Amino acid sequence: MNRLDVVILAAGKGERMASKKPKVMHEIMGKPLIGYVVEVASSIGADHLFVVTGYGRESVEAFLADKGVTCVVQTEQLGTAHALSCADDHFTGNDILVLLGDVPFIQTETLLGFLDFCRRSGSIVFLTTDVDDPSGYGRVLMDGDTISDIREDAEATEDEKKIKRINTGICYIPFGSLGLLEQIGADNRKGERYLTDICKVAGNSGKAAKGFFHGIPEEVLGINTQKGLLEANILMRDMINEAHMAQGVTLLDNSICIEKGVRIGRDTVIASHCSITGETSIGEGVFVGPCSIIRNCVISDNVVIEGFVSMEGVEVKEDVKIGPFSRLRAKTVLGRGVKVGNFVEVKNSVLDDGTKASHLSYIGDCSIGKNVNIGAGTITCNYDGVNKHRTLIGDNVFVGSNTELIAPVTVGNDVLIGAGTTVTRDIPDGSLAVSRVRQKNVAGYRRK
Repeated sequence: MNRLDVVILAAGKGERMASKKPKVMHEIMGKPLIGYVVEVASSIGADHLFVVTGYGRESVEAFLADKGVTCVVQTEQLGTAHALSCADDHFTGNDILVLLGDVPFIQTETLLGFLDFCRRSGSIVFLTTDVDDPSGYGRVLMDGDTISDIREDAEATEDEKKIKRINTGICYIPFGSLGLLEQIGADNRKGERYLTDICKVAGNSGKAAKGFFHGIPEEVLGINTQKGLLEANILMRDMINEAHMAQGVTLLDNSICIEKGVRIGRDTVIASHCSITGETSIGEGVFVGPCSIIRNCVISDNVVIEGFVSMEGVEVKEDVKIGPFSRLRAKTVLGRGVKVGNFVEVKNSVLDDGTKASHLSYIGDCSIGKNVNIGAGTITCNYDGVNKHRTLIGDNVFVGSNTELIAPVTVGNDVLIGAGTTVTRDIPDGSLAVSRVRQKNVAGYRRK
């Protein structure tokens, strides 16, 4: 079998996106376009994977830093043939598969079928498809099974513009034909060296360029506009949601956005307008209420998350109840049977089994034991203006409403803290802590 290198062209700005961001860094369901292409390119057994960067290369290369690719810079955007030539110093005798960084839906199976055809033909091959509106695409001019030319839209005649067979930009070049790149000129309206001109150059050299037709255009076309990006997000969202439903997940609305890579167990129910992203894992029998945002969380079985909950970087054990209107921040761990209720914020804290904070509290930088009740209006004062400090609370503690705990402070086991208390010193096991100013009533004050 012929050995293969893959080159992904990702140097363009993408003028029609009307954005300062490099086109390949625009996201579909939370992942840049280039991320999908690198993922599929890594799945087909190539020896080397190169990405040609250019406009906005800093952000593109930063994203690719841990993806196992070699980046090659195209300092001037002088066309696709020039972009491929920028990588030729890295070629080691392998055949070349050229992919585009803005084609996120290409599938492994499609590429493997394409490569099988290419290797059997031994020719330069371009992947083609048919579209109802070919405006803006290069038209493929066929002579039997051979491509005589690919005419860019700006160069096409009126008759050629009626052709619906278009070039996707994906192509295969045997190593022995790479020398033809040097013969491609820039005699066109844009003054660029088009990779598609290799078909004409090959014909003039006694070699043939073949076409491989793929009948699903949505899979092999690039994203060129914000409208196209929107449509791609909707398509990817639906594909991901359908995959989850096929595994027994119940989705109550088409508005639910779940990023690729999220894992959800069967019999879990997701309500409308939820966003579930990042490295999130959700167990079985979970309910996620409407308008909830979950990112990079690990959620165990039989958890109930009411509506309008925001969670990021949280670990949740079994049988927990959260919300509505709760915010759970990074490095928070909720033990079995914990309840975090409405308008409660928890950050960098551990709440052990059976503990409850039902409403209107801030819990920051805490370690809280088992079966603790956090009364309404409780605040852990964890920041002294310079440093963050921790609050430690033992098991079976009752914290009365409107309590302030001034960290660093330790509360022992079996403690009762009276409502309205400001805790500034450690509380021993089994104690009652009360800190209040004596109430004074002034008779007749209203009449004065």
